[in-house]
Amino acid sequence: MLYINYKNMFLKNEKIKITVSELSMYFSCARKLYYSCRGHEQFHSSSLSYIEHLVLKEMAMKYSDVLKSSSSKDDVLSVDFDSMLLQVMDDLSIIYPDEVSGLMQEEMTELTESARSYLPEIQQNLAEQIEDPEISEISIIADMISSLDEEPYLHSEKLNVTGVPYRLLSMDDSFVPVIIKTSKAPENGVWNNDRLHVTCFAMLAEETHGIPVKSCLVIYAKSGHFRKVNIHSNDRRQVLKAISRARQIKNGKMPDKNESALCASCEFSEMCNVKASLASKLL
Repeated sequence: MLYINYKNMFLKNEKIKITVSELSMYFSCARKLYYSCRGHEQFHSSSLSYIEHLVLKEMAMKYSDVLKSSSSKDDVLSVDFDSMLLQVMDDLSIIYPDEVSGLMQEEMTELTESARSYLPEIQQNLAEQIEDPEISEISIIADMISSLDEEPYLHSEKLNVTGVPYRLLSMDDSFVPVIIKTSKAPENGVWNNDRLHVTCFAMLAEETHGIPVKSCLVIYAKSGHFRKVNIHSNDRRQVLKAISRARQIKNGKMPDKNESALCASCEFSEMCNVKASLASKLL
């Protein structure tokens, strides 16, 4: 009996494994992580919004090739982005067979037209960035991304956190984690949630390779922006706090509900409102 008690004490103190994907979900909404950890799907894998997310992700993977093969703004503007999109649509059923298996031709056409509407802005932004002196490294970065074809697995034994960034570049005697976000970039910099998301990978890369990571890169698929992020102490502090809170959520603690404009379109909204109502009645 005494042995069992000691064993239970050890298990209670053992760190619950966390993934960077779960932390990204937490940064978006703590309640989403709570429901997801309890077997509820965050989205239907064949929903049009999710398939569009996949299309944009695949498009973003080609931006580096465009920049690598271009030396001027005119070079980028001469690229046939529509053909690039059609190739992505053709490859979709091969890369994501389960997700697109139930889609009708009309839905595929709708997805293509929706993605096509973003192309002028994407192309223009990529063209402007190649001649922007403030981001003169972009051609070098694009060349490095294009030369890699593996998504590296990162693990922190100390934090018991794992994750897989899109790429991990070796630059200036350090490493630069790269992630793709399928949203549009803000006017300047990156969205705060994305900053924390990529900071997670910086912290994992540091432990994996034993080298301080000072900067990261976020590629915004819907607007064609490459945004460099400098990692600060406060970013790391917020990630550590998020890891602790995510563990509490995975262990069964329901977080408080934070209202936002995204709640109306959230797939968990009905469930979340019911839980909130029950909690208020108990109080």
